Amino acid sequence: MAIILDPYAARSCPVKTQNRYDPTVVAPQSQPDEALQELFAGGKTFEDEVLQLVIDHAPDVADLRQIEDRDEAQRLTQEALAAGRRVVIGPRLPADVAGHRRGQPDMLVRGADQPDGRAGYRPVEAKRHRVVEMSHTDQLLRYSTLADPTTELTLPQLVFKPSREADLLQMSHYWRLLEAAGWADGGGAVAGVIGTDHLNGQHRPAISWVDLSAKFIRTFSRTSSTGWKLRSALERYDHEFGFRVKVAQVAAARTGVGEDHRPMVSPIVVRECDHCTWWEVCKPQLGEDDLSLRINKSPLDVREISVLRNHGINTLADLAHADVEALMESYLPEVAHRSGADSRLRLAARRASLMLAGVELERLTSEPVDLPESSLEIDFDIETSAGDRVYLWGFLVDDRTTGSDPFYKAFSRFEELDNAGEVALAVEAITWLDRLVTERPDTRVYHYSDYEVVHLMRLARRSGKPDVLAAAHRVRSHFVDLFSLVKGHFFGTNGLGLKVVARSGPGFEWRDDDPGGLNSQRWFRDAVHGPDELTRSEATTRVLEYNEDDVRATHQLRAWLRTLDDEAPDAETPTT
Repeated sequence: MAIILDPYAARSCPVKTQNRYDPTVVAPQSQPDEALQELFAGGKTFEDEVLQLVIDHAPDVADLRQIEDRDEAQRLTQEALAAGRRVVIGPRLPADVAGHRRGQPDMLVRGADQPDGRAGYRPVEAKRHRVVEMSHTDQLLRYSTLADPTTELTLPQLVFKPSREADLLQMSHYWRLLEAAGWADGGGAVAGVIGTDHLNGQHRPAISWVDLSAKFIRTFSRTSSTGWKLRSALERYDHEFGFRVKVAQVAAARTGVGEDHRPMVSPIVVRECDHCTWWEVCKPQLGEDDLSLRINKSPLDVREISVLRNHGINTLADLAHADVEALMESYLPEVAHRSGADSRLRLAARRASLMLAGVELERLTSEPVDLPESSLEIDFDIETSAGDRVYLWGFLVDDRTTGSDPFYKAFSRFEELDNAGEVALAVEAITWLDRLVTERPDTRVYHYSDYEVVHLMRLARRSGKPDVLAAAHRVRSHFVDLFSLVKGHFFGTNGLGLKVVARSGPGFEWRDDDPGGLNSQRWFRDAVHGPDELTRSEATTRVLEYNEDDVRATHQLRAWLRTLDDEAPDAETPTT
């Protein structure tokens, strides 16, 4: 069997590669769950939007996305590259059989010519997340606008995020493909990512360029005196990709009889397990109390888990009963790639102990919870689509001067919103809220985390209307973040998400059997694109009820927190 790996192999769990090539493993029949499909749909929407911006505004663009025949697409790609086109969207590159790789980037942008005079190209991908962060060094971020992808600009005190290693590995894969095909940029290993960052005051995303040969990724090193080294994206990719090729080769040689080859890797739970088609194959290989399975908040990474397993620590009980401080001497040198590895292990041990004791929330303080009150209290929560469009602004209004029950108020659009539609809905909600806080200056608006605040301010700025931005600033001055308050008083064994805290503290229950943000995105899709009126109506109701339950949860959480004022426990007393 030929081993040909895709662009996600190096950035993904190697067990997936092993399972895929092992003939003794029965491939699951299930497909990726709908939550994952919706995530990809959101990413695809962003990709389509930014590529359309390139087509609309950049010169000399070849768009090959509609060419379905693979051979024809590959022929047209070769023609476009040979002609030196500035931008090629949807290129079809030949598989690098000798290098065991295949894949197609979203876009190729012309860079420096090669030594023989032929055009050289850089791979570019669209990613629906931020890829740039502030830096206090003298480094310059290289970027290009979507209207002029071949012209590089620079910005000071900004760098490509080292934490976006998955993106960097994928871009390195495309770079190696371009090298093998003979079309790589003659000026060096450079790739671009179009993130959601708006650079230098631009109102649309830009291409952030990254040098794949620059050493800025911190990795474990057994030979270094510090236990770690800075390596480049290409070095990381070559190591990870080469390892997965070996994993696939060993797996492909397995027969299931006699003295068979042993699999090179065994399952460790990581984030992608939640939506992996191979989960039903891997889960039976893990114990019910497996450390990587049970601790899913601030989880230890694959290397950390592997080192603990080598020390005989496999389960919650093993870690809870271990002498963590004594373990540090041999553990820390093996995980020196991780900043704060000692604190991470202590935190995991703390969670393990609390889980064994059945404690969900541990009270950290003994003083009363300082939670501001007012005569008008409003709980606030938004819902976003997979494309990160705010389509629902939900409020629970509690006028404590009337003696009436709180009522739910929603501003919603169950349709695919564009920029103008999303802003118009936001302006409607902000204007309503501004009127209330202006009439009742003591109003408090409660939310859980800064998610609502970030979107409110972003959309107010996007409106381009000074009065709307001023209104947003006014209502923001009335906001109270319950998450920050809870975080200052409690430790959550399974985190401090609203679902965890509202259930464990006041005992709130959502009407839906499976409440969650990703599920609500699927329900929104059904509400907009369902096959019939009944499906659309039921999905709309489900979303509205879920949002209403979210704001009722914060309302009930607030009431519970206030009851703790008179019954503040000792700092060591857990809340179950």
